[in-house]
Amino acid sequence: MPRVPRRPSDEARRGAYKPPGVDAARSRRRREDRLLALRRRNRDAGLFKRRREEPSLTPAPVVPPPDAAADATAPPPSSEPSSPPSSPPPADALRAAADAELEGLSEMVDKVWSDDTATQLEATVQFRKLLSDGKNSTMIKIIRADVLPRFAEFLSRQRPPQLQMEAAWVLTNIAASDYTLLVAECGAVPREDMKVSVLRTATWALSNLCFGKLPAEIQVKPILEIISLLIHSADEKILADACWALYYICDGVEGGIQDALDAGVCPQLVKLLMHASANILLPVITSLARISAGDDTQVQVIVEQGILPCLAQLLARNYPKIIKKQACLIVSNITAGSKDQIQAVIDADVMNHVIVLLKTSETDLKKEAAWAISNAASGGSSDQIQYLVSRGCLEPLCNVLKYQDVDLVYTCLEGLQNILVEGEIGKQGNESVMNPYAQF
Repeated sequence: MPRVPRRPSDEARRGAYKPPGVDAARSRRRREDRLLALRRRNRDAGLFKRRREEPSLTPAPVVPPPDAAADATAPPPSSEPSSPPSSPPPADALRAAADAELEGLSEMVDKVWSDDTATQLEATVQFRKLLSDGKNSTMIKIIRADVLPRFAEFLSRQRPPQLQMEAAWVLTNIAASDYTLLVAECGAVPREDMKVSVLRTATWALSNLCFGKLPAEIQVKPILEIISLLIHSADEKILADACWALYYICDGVEGGIQDALDAGVCPQLVKLLMHASANILLPVITSLARISAGDDTQVQVIVEQGILPCLAQLLARNYPKIIKKQACLIVSNITAGSKDQIQAVIDADVMNHVIVLLKTSETDLKKEAAWAISNAASGGSSDQIQYLVSRGCLEPLCNVLKYQDVDLVYTCLEGLQNILVEGEIGKQGNESVMNPYAQF
């Protein structure tokens, strides 16, 4: 995740001492890219599964049972009659069947545009099965048939729910391809009156639409309006995908952070930091970490929404390490801001927990804590530096200097230098010749 330097004074000081070849912003960006790459691999695996598997052949209720543990990428159920299991047909037979169905594409188009609901459902299922072969040529032919607006229309219907699910699955497969823009243009977005199972699939499609670098033609503000509603959902799968979609926009769209703030998502995101499920907490805190890489004004928004007391609890309690790392990242971005923002971190008792992690946690978590403390030491006031020293930050911060991370070591040195400078200033007028901050 990025820690974009936001203080001009810090930039000037960094430029004066920075050795050639060290680019802190680029290094931090690489760290974010590694997290995004991991998310991409997990998501791509889900996409492959959804596009290849057939739905369950047993009738299913509109809302899945509460104890359902299927992954968010699992395909939606079908109401088709059950059939006994059989061995999979040869690949040549599958290709021949797909080619035969393509030859009847015009007939399927006519059925989709018919006024008979049963005929519409039959044709939509046929289109969904065609897309399951994963061929780009098949997708192009279906797109050229100009049926996407019709499937988007089916999403708005309450009856029959199976037609909604099949249409959502067709649009999901297309949204997961190189033609996501077409799904946006046809108006295929989640609607408030959808059943939960359909809304899950549509939200998943929306997150795929936002994944990666969005085309410039896509208007993100209408999407953010939808997301601002979806993040209030009580359904965890909808909530998780909506939060990931928000992260993708903040990360992949120029001005996406400000657009997200304008959409008013921050109050609910901060509340979700106390969600009981780690599956929700991870995309929530990742989104907030991306927002925290904005400028001082943008960071101040999440500070004013009360993020710091939540971070204090996340750092103090037994949460997964990835959650604590993201929490430290947010703290480091806040302490890279103004002295008032550093003071807010201290007042919320967040820094105390970060120093404890620097002393006692595993190496990768220590590194995140070191970023937060070093930024505070680099830009803090005399009183703020005295607070850090009084909490015992010097020795563990010096221990970080042996790590093989050039950017982190440089930032720690910068923080330690500022501490020593303040110590020299503080000893003026005293008989002691020893810098009080030069010993621990």
